[in-house]
Amino acid sequence: MDPHFKGLWGRSGTGDGEFDHPRGIAVDSDGNVYVADAGNNRIQKFNSTGVFLDKWGERGNNAGQFINPAHVAVDSNNDIYVTEDWRNVLVPFIPRVRIQKFTKTGDFITERGSSGTDDGQFENRFGDDGQFGITADSHDDIFLVDCGNFRIQKFTSDGGFITKWGRYEPGDGRHWHLGSPVDISVDSNDRYYVTDAKHHLVKKFNRARMFIRQWGRLGTGDGEFDRPDGIATFSGNSLLVVDSRNNRIQEFSRSGIFITKWGSQGTQEGQFRDPTGVTINKINDMHYISDTGNRRVQRYHWDPAVP
Repeated sequence: MDPHFKGLWGRSGTGDGEFDHPRGIAVDSDGNVYVADAGNNRIQKFNSTGVFLDKWGERGNNAGQFINPAHVAVDSNNDIYVTEDWRNVLVPFIPRVRIQKFTKTGDFITERGSSGTDDGQFENRFGDDGQFGITADSHDDIFLVDCGNFRIQKFTSDGGFITKWGRYEPGDGRHWHLGSPVDISVDSNDRYYVTDAKHHLVKKFNRARMFIRQWGRLGTGDGEFDRPDGIATFSGNSLLVVDSRNNRIQEFSRSGIFITKWGSQGTQEGQFRDPTGVTINKINDMHYISDTGNRRVQRYHWDPAVP
């Protein structure tokens, strides 16, 4: 067994603590864990060891309702941001993507977003659910992966548009090209890391949004990916990437040097089936993986003394 493994919770179902395709996952400053329970169209809240605390949401397009919630982020005030992707769900509503903002107890605050290419609009062209990663930086600015428009958009915490970057061109995914961006993470130096599923890459940008470097390619070896998904940075010098179709997690330095990996396909402890999300708590001693295909969350303790 992986010495870092500390437990798991969840199973298939609709009850408290049960999941239908859990995807995005985030931790607040108190160590509570929020999970986008996509198939059940709700957010579930747990304590740091997986004890159920609360839930909110139901199927619908009104404020506080969800259709296919994809990713979750938490700001310094413990307000919760949830992205939704309606495009690939057969519902009698106009398909669009939106961000909803809530208090930590699930009270609705505001929302923004519609389908389109203008600033503050979003698109999904790829036929995949669970994209539109979102994160908050230390200034509580919000970064959204606008996957269908091949770009990242930046907003204030109340939804005001700030800027955008990225583009798509056919080829090998060099530099600014974002063939199918999925998730984003921001480190303590305001550098941005984006997973690009189509090109099987992680891309790094500086605080001025200029390209720095990238790493990865399609494969099963160390530092290779098959559809990288969730990404999260430690406050130290490393980051975690969910290597979804390889059913494992990989750790890298912030310059992209491979450090370690764990996981394999299966249903046992420490195994995964199409994992998607990853988050790290504020004191950097615990991280959580949404094990989507197994309808559960896995918890790992980070201890550099353990190889």
